[in-house]
Amino acid sequence: MNSQRLSEFEQYFQIDESNRVNLYIVDDNAVPKNLTQLDADIPPLFKLANEVSSLEQSALGPLRNLGDVAQELAVFLQAQSRKIDLIMSHVLASEQSEDNAIYCDSYGGGGVKFTTEDVYSLGQKFRTKLFLHHEASAVYCYTEVVAIKKIDTEHYQYTLLFIAIRDSDQELVVRASLHAQTRQLKKRQQLEQSQNMQADDK
Repeated sequence: MNSQRLSEFEQYFQIDESNRVNLYIVDDNAVPKNLTQLDADIPPLFKLANEVSSLEQSALGPLRNLGDVAQELAVFLQAQSRKIDLIMSHVLASEQSEDNAIYCDSYGGGGVKFTTEDVYSLGQKFRTKLFLHHEASAVYCYTEVVAIKKIDTEHYQYTLLFIAIRDSDQELVVRASLHAQTRQLKKRQQLEQSQNMQADDK
């Protein structure tokens, strides 16, 4: 059963990027049994953050196909989008409790990985809040420990699988991981160009 759970996690791309996560231990019977129960459990702020992110994507997407004609409009809308992101980041800060807060090692459509001194068992369930800093958004879901890796004598890395998550929230996490990959590739290219320029100057 556990290998099947891990396979579900590995079906999705994972990006090595740190984001804040709040984890709350729950019993198995506290995990929503269906999407109706999950939707009723999600705080309004998390629903709002997801809807705002989806609206931004749907508004900017069609403009990419219009070429130069829509360039100025796209720039304007992106500026407005950035303002909304800043507001949402401030609003979501109220949900970022200092209690049970960690920073993940990586995340993706299958779940998250994090390292801690705390000891958990395979199958442990969590109510999970994943805050996607660069997306100015957040996801409220439930996760399960499906793999444990001992890092050293005091630290363990845990793999958490999404076991109760809305499709739209999972799509948001997937999109965020791809955006992060693009950022990392651009940063790497800029670093290589800078190193090449320094080498040419010598």
